[in-house]
Amino acid sequence: MSGRNDLLSRCLLKEPKAQEELYMLYKAKVMGLCRRYARNKAEAEDIYQETFIRVFRSLNQLNDASSLESWIKRIAVNTALNYYHQTKRHNHIPERNGHHYPSEAYNEILSRLSDEMLIGIINELPDGYRMVFNLHEVEGYSHQEIGSMLNISEATSRSQLNRAKQALRNKLKQFGVLKYESYE
Repeated sequence: MSGRNDLLSRCLLKEPKAQEELYMLYKAKVMGLCRRYARNKAEAEDIYQETFIRVFRSLNQLNDASSLESWIKRIAVNTALNYYHQTKRHNHIPERNGHHYPSEAYNEILSRLSDEMLIGIINELPDGYRMVFNLHEVEGYSHQEIGSMLNISEATSRSQLNRAKQALRNKLKQFGVLKYESYE
């Protein structure tokens, strides 16, 4: 813990090496989070950069060094939500033709779906569905919290989550994934 406290102290003194170390320490986690909320890589990079700008500007507000990771995650989620509200638009789900693999074994099909492809499938969801799905299924927020964050009702949050899951099931069927575990 003293190493983290030392790193934070050096960052607060605006030492470039310490800031780079903090940046590198959380780079992959923050970019992964940004990719889940952004529609494409360019948006994710914008959210990512804005997140670290906010982290370094607000570092003096962090009360407990042991909560650094969750604090950075919360900033990244809020930055993504702000980006969503600023760039809200209505998009349809583009179709992927020719990606049905009916004759391949189930495990082979799953192995073909890279993390990047799964992120791509999730990113094809309409914005509202994607945001609710990520906030609920990935980040673990309740529907009441999501409603507050997105300025929607709790019922709308539940409905959008159900629709997101159905859309994802339909997309996965296009890739030949016909069975999966249900966590409902």
